[in-house]
Amino acid sequence: MTSIQDVVTAAHRVKTSSEGVLHRTVVSADMLRQNAGKLEAVVKGSRTGEQAVKEVRVAERALRDCATKLLTMQKDIDNFIKDLTS
Repeated sequence: MTSIQDVVTAAHRVKTSSEGVLHRTVVSADMLRQNAGKLEAVVKGSRTGEQAVKEVRVAERALRDCATKLLTMQKDIDNFIKDLTS
C-alpha cells in the first residue's frame, strides 16, 4: 500500500518535471514570436507567406496557453501537497 509520503514525493517529482517543461515551453514561444516577426518581414505581400506567419502566431499563443496551464497545475500540486500534509 502506498503511503502519504510516497504520494507527496511523487507529486513533488511531477511538479519538478513540469517546471522544466514550463521553461522549455516559454522559450519555444519566445522563439516562435521572434521568428514570426522575421518571417513577416520577408513574406510581406505573399498571401501564403502571410498565412504561414498567422499559423506561427497561433502556435505561439497555444504554447503560452500551455505555459499558463502548467503554472496552474503547479499551484494545484502545491495545494494538494499542503492538503495531504496538514
